[in-house]
Amino acid sequence: MIKTLQKRFIFSAMLAISILLIVLLGVINVGNILLSERQSRQTANMLLNEELRGQPPREKRPRDFGNPPIDANTKMSAIYFTVQVGANHTIFSVNTERIADISNEDAANLCRQVMEQDRSKGKIQNFLFRAAKNQRDGTLIYLFLDTTAQQHTILRVAFFSLTAGLLCFVAMLLLVILISKKAIRPIAENIERQKQFVTDAGHEIKTPLAIILANAEAMELYQGDNKWLKNIREQTVRLNGLMQNLLALAKADETQTVLRMEKLSFLSEISEALEAFSEPIRLKELKLITKIEPDLSLQADREQIRRLLSVLFDNAVKYSPAKGELLISCQRDGKKINFTVRNQCEKLPDCPPEKLFDRFYRSNAARTQKTGGYGIGLSIAKTIVESHGGAICAAYVPPDQIAFTATFPPYPILERRQPNELSS
Repeated sequence: MIKTLQKRFIFSAMLAISILLIVLLGVINVGNILLSERQSRQTANMLLNEELRGQPPREKRPRDFGNPPIDANTKMSAIYFTVQVGANHTIFSVNTERIADISNEDAANLCRQVMEQDRSKGKIQNFLFRAAKNQRDGTLIYLFLDTTAQQHTILRVAFFSLTAGLLCFVAMLLLVILISKKAIRPIAENIERQKQFVTDAGHEIKTPLAIILANAEAMELYQGDNKWLKNIREQTVRLNGLMQNLLALAKADETQTVLRMEKLSFLSEISEALEAFSEPIRLKELKLITKIEPDLSLQADREQIRRLLSVLFDNAVKYSPAKGELLISCQRDGKKINFTVRNQCEKLPDCPPEKLFDRFYRSNAARTQKTGGYGIGLSIAKTIVESHGGAICAAYVPPDQIAFTATFPPYPILERRQPNELSS
């Protein structure tokens, strides 16, 4: 449990850090792109106005960081060319003095492409273009501003920011891993104290319960049976069973517990476990259906798996109505093994299926008291399955069935045969 808590802490911390880095890098790069495009548009408009008026640009000082200066120096650093177009889209003037890698023919072809698209502004290749009518002679002037430098700047900022973000993520991951144990230490110590308390209290209560039960039996011998002695005996047995389950749950939660892993056959383990429930099944006249695929093997702790089967079978038989149906299935699903116990019930629990695995949860307290449940059996089952690297879930099957499915990683399968179906 401590390792699980540590992993969740690391995951939550890194998720928050990842979101922060994504937002930060996104704001930086989007802001840089918007500012670069804004400056390119302002520069193109300034240069086009100069071409139309034949006057040098007036100096414009920025009011803030987002407004770069647009003045005569801007024209000196700009790389652009102009094309003058007359009637019927006839090109009669091309000026490429301010650009070195574009010929007059290439410039004219770019202008023709823009005219075919009937656009007065936009982007084509690496150029931002603007078009306006010259009021002096009625011609159209197309100005193409090279934005290659701005694009390279955007890419450089993106590359360095992403690299810095990745390095920060790795550094924060190492830091979070280092401090995770210290961060969860108070919670871990509290959990350990709770488990130790349950263990100590369970061992301390065992002796008084045994004495109470022995005295009740002795009084029954001397005074005969009566309803008070019967109640004492029943509740003592119930309390003793509860303590046994609490101790089992504390043991299952113990992270230091070493599982004795060995190769187990599901068919033999299920068959052996069902023998213990043959009498309750017979008394309730349940229809037992098994669909167990032979030669399905599992690398697991034999004692833990037997306890898991006992919990699921006991739960299914206990809450099945008389003459109900009980299905036990064990099939291979791809690379995993699905073990399912499905039984009918008088009424489906009025809660989400995953709630059934909560400790001490009872969908019907009176019915649980009557059948002798403690509300922790399914919690033990979940802990056992997860300790073996698997997962367990519950599902309601309308109109009146509930299914518990445990999924395990498989042991290497020797042979796959047809399911063995038995009915009784």
